[in-house]
Amino acid sequence: MQGVQSLSRLLPHGKFRARVLQAMIRHHWFIRMRWVIVLATAALLVIEWLQMPGLRRPSAVALAVSWLAIINLVWMLVGRGLLVAGGEGDTIAPGVLRRVTVFTNAQMMVDLLFLTIILRYTGGIENPMAIFYLFHVLIATLLLTSANALLQGFWALLLYSVLAVGECCGFIRPHYPFMASMAESKLYLDWVYVLTSVGVLAAGVFGTAYFTQQISSRLDDQEGELYEANNALRRSQVAIQDLQARRSRFMLTAAHQLKGPLAGIETLAGLIRDRVVGADALDGVVTRIVSRCQQAIVQVTELLTLARVQEAAPLKHQAADTPVAEVLGKVVRSFSELAAYKRIDLQFSLELGEGALAAVDSRDLEDCISNLVDNAIKYTPEGGKVWVRASRDHETISISVKDNGMGIAEDSEDDLFDPFRRGNLALAASIPGSGLGLAIVREVVEQAGGRIEVRSAAGEGSEFTLVLPTHDAPVAAVRGTRTTIMSSHASPAE
Repeated sequence: MQGVQSLSRLLPHGKFRARVLQAMIRHHWFIRMRWVIVLATAALLVIEWLQMPGLRRPSAVALAVSWLAIINLVWMLVGRGLLVAGGEGDTIAPGVLRRVTVFTNAQMMVDLLFLTIILRYTGGIENPMAIFYLFHVLIATLLLTSANALLQGFWALLLYSVLAVGECCGFIRPHYPFMASMAESKLYLDWVYVLTSVGVLAAGVFGTAYFTQQISSRLDDQEGELYEANNALRRSQVAIQDLQARRSRFMLTAAHQLKGPLAGIETLAGLIRDRVVGADALDGVVTRIVSRCQQAIVQVTELLTLARVQEAAPLKHQAADTPVAEVLGKVVRSFSELAAYKRIDLQFSLELGEGALAAVDSRDLEDCISNLVDNAIKYTPEGGKVWVRASRDHETISISVKDNGMGIAEDSEDDLFDPFRRGNLALAASIPGSGLGLAIVREVVEQAGGRIEVRSAAGEGSEFTLVLPTHDAPVAAVRGTRTTIMSSHASPAE
């Protein structure tokens, strides 16, 4: 388990690094760079041999360059195999990513070894080309991880230290000057110079790794933010498409719902115009026309209410401080006469304490409670009971409207809050309604950052509980757009 965790520290994180590594393999960046180094080194050896006949490099230099070319061919074949395994997409499978990481580290370690061999025969620590040790440390930090950079940094420092100490102590002989003019230089034997050179390289290697890691970590953070922003945009796109589809269905359903009363009015008015209706039946037809007009007016009114709620400003509810007790008392008083007419016991209780304020617009809250109380009275038979309650905890206010009426059938639960959707039990009982009340309730509650809990069972009654944030509750940075909880079990009758 610890071995797996250690290996995971070497694997690059983020899609950007993985894609760049894949591009490096696909376009043979390391391979091409190495061919350039092989050709350039061979050309320099030829130029040196022609221009400075007194300076002869050993055959080991040419041999090392030849081996570098051979190993480069091997890397090319391995890279092609990894490219086939990785596919042509933008993502790399975890197993392939591990092999790519090992392959990249192996290339860099072998390159550092060959660089040390070349330094050995071209001046040792007196050769300024030691700065190329930093190149692979930089690549490891940017494209892999800081652990890879430390691995390459320690490997480079070890190779350079062995070369420097070996020449200084006489273990590595003979010494080859970097240039003919430096043939008499003895700096490689000076311990102060040797230790200084090793210290400077160590500072350069680990300083490069540190500062590059700081930059790459910032880039990783930016990549993470961009990734989250991209996901949020995709979710928003899906939500917008869903909203457009629901709006189209809503418009079609609204037109169909309004068409019924208007068609009935047109038919009845036509009968009067064509004198088909006699004087004795005229009052009845006019009454039906008025009834159809009232149905259309109710639907238009609720459509305007739903449109007003849906188009509300995002911060409208957060800035509100509505006294819940006052709004509930107003709603209950307005329905007391209707409840008395149906001989329904309308009970009202508060457990809010002093000055309970909800973060919801007062007018919208009144519309919500009015719709729930109206439905409770409408769907409860004569002699039934309706309870309106409110309670409070630390950060939320719960408002419950409960009845012991007909309840909600299970086959009506899924689309209960959709516009123009009405329960099958209500339709079977021919109880009039627009089907927009619960859609208004859900829109208001969820815009305010609250949720709705519904408990109901057919023939036992229903209980709708609105859970709203208090005025001083912290505002959630992200919330779901659908927070309705539906349960098929009604609360015990009281």
